[in-house]
Amino acid sequence: MADRQERLNIMLHKLIRLAEVYNIAVVVTNQVQSQPDNFLGGSGDALRATGGNIMGHASTYRTLLRKAGRDRIAIMLDSPCHAYDQTRFTITERGVQDVEEKRVSKSTESEW
Repeated sequence: MADRQERLNIMLHKLIRLAEVYNIAVVVTNQVQSQPDNFLGGSGDALRATGGNIMGHASTYRTLLRKAGRDRIAIMLDSPCHAYDQTRFTITERGVQDVEEKRVSKSTESEW
């Protein structure tokens, strides 16, 4: 485990250095794994990054992508200048598109 974390740390710092030198964005994907004991413990977060803490420490932005039927949900987990938020989108032949969410107006809501 320690060897893997050390190798990840070295590679991530090389990527960070390249991004700084050449002023480019680097996107690193990672998987999450279920951690049911944490969910039962009361924290409510049953997912954790497979790469360990080093992945979180080396990342500036962390976004969780979830599948929701034919759509996807992007959840901003960690950002230096954006609040925790989520958005729904879909991938079509035209590319990535926003999904318009159906909202109930207050006038129709009060009629019920």
